[in-house]
Amino acid sequence: MHDHLRQSVRALLALGTALLLAESGVAQKRGKIPKWKIDPYTKNDPKALKQAGYVSLGPFDVGCIGDQKTPTTQIEERLPHVEIRWIETAHFRLGCNLPQWTVPQDMTTRKKIRAELEELQKKLPKVKPKSRRLDPWLRAHLYAHRLEKLYGEVQDLFGTKDSDFPKDQSEVIRKPGARYMGVGPFLGMRDKYNVLIFEKLATHQLYLNTFIGRNTKFPQRWHFKEVGSMMLCIATECDDARLKHDTAMHCSIAFNVSQLLLDGFRYYAYDLPVWIREGFGHYWCRRVSPKWPSFDQQEGGVADMNKKWNWPPYVRGLVVSGKKLSSMADIVKWRNFGKINFPDHTAIWSRMDWLISQGPEKFQTFIFGVKGRVDDQWLPDQTDLVGATRKALKEAYGLTTLNFDDRWSTWVKETYPSK
Repeated sequence: MHDHLRQSVRALLALGTALLLAESGVAQKRGKIPKWKIDPYTKNDPKALKQAGYVSLGPFDVGCIGDQKTPTTQIEERLPHVEIRWIETAHFRLGCNLPQWTVPQDMTTRKKIRAELEELQKKLPKVKPKSRRLDPWLRAHLYAHRLEKLYGEVQDLFGTKDSDFPKDQSEVIRKPGARYMGVGPFLGMRDKYNVLIFEKLATHQLYLNTFIGRNTKFPQRWHFKEVGSMMLCIATECDDARLKHDTAMHCSIAFNVSQLLLDGFRYYAYDLPVWIREGFGHYWCRRVSPKWPSFDQQEGGVADMNKKWNWPPYVRGLVVSGKKLSSMADIVKWRNFGKINFPDHTAIWSRMDWLISQGPEKFQTFIFGVKGRVDDQWLPDQTDLVGATRKALKEAYGLTTLNFDDRWSTWVKETYPSK
């Protein structure tokens, strides 16, 4: 054999050995990935992820501790026996630890899930709309889909699109006549919204205690001020474990995340009046299903968790009977949702329902009047929020706190059924 031929053979053998070693190394690396981390609907393939509208399946950062960002790997280290499926979408970072769920026989739930799976199949072709069992990965995909859908619907109500918000603080235009839109691309926040969904209450509490220094049995909304992002942490065992039902969990997430989006709109620098936040949450919760109401509560003021769900005739009955409800003049001053009784919960939902029903243009004028207020130096302005609310109601709807209830009551009688 000629020398140059021997050299070619040796080179090919060396190349083959290198390829085998490389393939073996890749296989070993793959072997380190637990089977449950391989998404059966995308196989973790970048092209499939892009088609689904995903950025990644992790790792990525979820909030921070002080000025140090918290990577998902750190959360996994502190919760070593919890199988968390991570999904990053255009506007959210989701961690989902939900177990498999069997779709019940009732037609309302079955139709809801079927419709959602049909929507999801357009992004993830391997999804089967007639699935009767939602495996853990499918539930994670469903919540990623639901979150992005909610984001789009809220943004449509606000009359905005992604390009209306600055990419970063350097793009904030500080000059007379400019409209302040916050300091970042996510409805005005610098970073994406985070949602962590756990199965066990103990896991929920361990995460909160470890990473934000809280210990609560309730769903927890949080602002990571240092990185400019918002978070919801929730578990199926919150709210007396009723969130084990998928629709109940969906309702609670809609209730809480819609408030995060409202808080983050044009940057979260102050809390809106309680009736606006709670009414907004009720509105989006009931769009998912009226049968699973959610309520804000806190350790020192547990909410009146009434399970009555058919609110329209209930509110109509309150209005027609003339039973005592808090007046709008008092409601605009509320600062503590823990003291709202059940009739007033239904009434502030109805007031929000009425305002939104009058068209997005009026609601946009109202919400821009109360959210994202800045002073002459373009610093957050939370002075006289009650006065700002009164002014916004006047400019958007021609309402005062004195004539609000009369006009709302007339609408209730004309709109809501008696039974």
